[in-house]
Amino acid sequence: MISSIMRMFRHLILYSFLGIFLSTSNGCKNESHKIQAIDPTTIVFNETRAFDDLKFLCEEIGPRRIGTEGAKKTRDWIKKNIEELKGWKFSTEDFEATPPSGAKRRGTIIGTNVFAKRMGKEKGEIWICSHYDTYDKPGFVGANDSGSSSVILLELARQLQGESPLEGMSITLCWFDGEEPFPPLPWDDDNNSTFGSRHLAYKKKEEGSLKDIRAFILLDMVGDKKLGVVKDSTSSQSLKDIFEATAIALGDSNLFVGQKAIKDDHIHFRDLGIPTIDIIDFNYGPRNSYWHTNKDILENTSAESLGRIGRLVMAALPTVNKKFKLN
Repeated sequence: MISSIMRMFRHLILYSFLGIFLSTSNGCKNESHKIQAIDPTTIVFNETRAFDDLKFLCEEIGPRRIGTEGAKKTRDWIKKNIEELKGWKFSTEDFEATPPSGAKRRGTIIGTNVFAKRMGKEKGEIWICSHYDTYDKPGFVGANDSGSSSVILLELARQLQGESPLEGMSITLCWFDGEEPFPPLPWDDDNNSTFGSRHLAYKKKEEGSLKDIRAFILLDMVGDKKLGVVKDSTSSQSLKDIFEATAIALGDSNLFVGQKAIKDDHIHFRDLGIPTIDIIDFNYGPRNSYWHTNKDILENTSAESLGRIGRLVMAALPTVNKKFKLN
């Protein structure tokens, strides 16, 4: 009884400070958009269907390395699903990725970024992103990395479909190709990782369209059965405050754990001044021992984890819209 009262008291205190957290966030509007307690059953996200998608991705398609047949099958599968939905426009864009000297793979490889856009009533865009390529390891199916985030984006598209424009800003879903480094070389921000996102960020800067992105939300490795999202120290404090406050409002106050700097597909957009957040569980298995190994399989992920992240994003979108919209 005492522990229950203490938990209730702690949550009341947390709720009372949500408005303060959001109103003091850097880079946001000055007004506060307090997040009240949210009944998670009111946030519709079909985690069972998302997990079925993950099963298909792992068992029917399998490895999805950049420039391979598995990657093409994944794009075709995403396209088929998106084109069945109302209000979404599907597109792709190719880019060149050159493995550095010393990598197993050689020569120029063609990668392909995948997009689905849903128009909104207001100017500006919210980007929700994943990568769909898998690490270059024989038999690696990437259930968590990158399957989990890829299927969440697809289920978000289903939930956000419709004939009329969205309330608020437009939403672009982006599945990046070429996030993974070419082994045996280590990750390098500039020449051995994030090939698709780096290409796109600087291309949009040159075109003058980068400024249309008001907020950039990246999902990666979010299907772990023992889910715990790292607080990426390089992410926008404003977006971190919104997502942490939303998790608390949903009654999921233990979702965010620890803090460290994460290198991922958001870094090039971040470096060009776009507010970004990387929602990632970087402790997959004991001491992250499942990461980039053949233990990254369906059995080590769960529908529940997909649902927690899917509902988090759905619930946070209204506040992101209010905070980052153009005047």
